[in-house]
Amino acid sequence: MVSAKTVAGDTILKDKDGKEVKAGSLWSESAVLVIVLRRPGCLLCRDQAITIWKNRDSLPKEMRLVCVLHEWKEREVEAFYPEYFGGELYYDESKAFYAAVHGGQVKKGSVLALLNPFGRAYSNMKRSKKSGQVKDSNLVGDGLTLGGLMIFKQGGDVAYSFAEETFGDHAPFDVVVSEAAKAM
Repeated sequence: MVSAKTVAGDTILKDKDGKEVKAGSLWSESAVLVIVLRRPGCLLCRDQAITIWKNRDSLPKEMRLVCVLHEWKEREVEAFYPEYFGGELYYDESKAFYAAVHGGQVKKGSVLALLNPFGRAYSNMKRSKKSGQVKDSNLVGDGLTLGGLMIFKQGGDVAYSFAEETFGDHAPFDVVVSEAAKAM
């Protein structure tokens, strides 16, 4: 099992007020689910965040719910939080979580994937639109840096990691629930 301490524990994050927080403190007292969000204004990202937030009662109540962003655009953050995600929100300027979820390197997607009507990214957009959970979205910011989702056990071991391979890939929620329970 990969240790979170080796991938992101010493990373300095910033909270909504600009206060610096060591990433390792997130899992020091409890397990934590971290959404490694590509872009707060994105239809696909908002759909993932709101699905987890709306269904948080399915997760262990002791589990912290955290979302990290690799860029902090105040207007975008205000439109995202708390409407689409009401948990803890942090700025990961170094993109440590983005590298961690992708095996050590930040991964970028291709714009061509969004334009292919037969591709998975296009199907993911149709799925998110059909869900009806997201009332608006935009294209502001870097939408190419791919994210994912990680669950850390208390103390720092990674219990589960899901990497977004193309735009809008989401960890299956039933798997997230099961892995979250195991992480406690």
